Amino acid sequence: MEDENISNEIILNYEIHQLTPVPSPATPHSSVSQPSPNPTEPVSVCKCLLSPEPEPEPIISERKKIMFSAVARTEGYLRDRRIPELIRFLLCKVLARDPDSNVSTFLSQLLDDCMLYRAGHGNAPVLFEDRHLKAIINSFDPGQRGWLTVGQVRRAFQTLGLTPDDDLLYDRTPTDIVLQSLKEKQELELFNLLTAGMKPWHADEVSEP
Repeated sequence: MEDENISNEIILNYEIHQLTPVPSPATPHSSVSQPSPNPTEPVSVCKCLLSPEPEPEPIISERKKIMFSAVARTEGYLRDRRIPELIRFLLCKVLARDPDSNVSTFLSQLLDDCMLYRAGHGNAPVLFEDRHLKAIINSFDPGQRGWLTVGQVRRAFQTLGLTPDDDLLYDRTPTDIVLQSLKEKQELELFNLLTAGMKPWHADEVSEP
């Protein structure tokens, strides 16, 4: 009887031992709870992922604003009246003048001629004279055929810094027509340069004395 009780006790202890969980030796610290991250703590982020902060707008003083406004008005005045182009034209005329002539006298006479031509009097003081235009045309027609192709007409105008009209671009354009067109185009460009920025004149604006 005593042996039976001992056997039952051994069996009971064995079953209890089987039901009791044993920590795995591979994870000896698995039963230790890890502290959970605090959601309110700031998380460091690379600055390359952040949008750049807006730079503060520069403060411009009233004096600088006045200066910038004056510079803008001056640049607009010079651009509208094509003053740099006019100075370039005058310099080209001075360089092409007779070397024996006085520069100041030549410029004074040139400005008078420009104002007279702008008013509708006198001849246009163009940069290229008829002899220059004829020399350019002859360079494109060395065989004296008496006509130019479309490409030759276009290059002749581009040599003088001009743009030919569309009605002139046809095959075998007579050289005399090209010469006349070059003269008219050059005079028109000079007139537009001298009248740049001017208010159109109307006869009804003239006040009676």
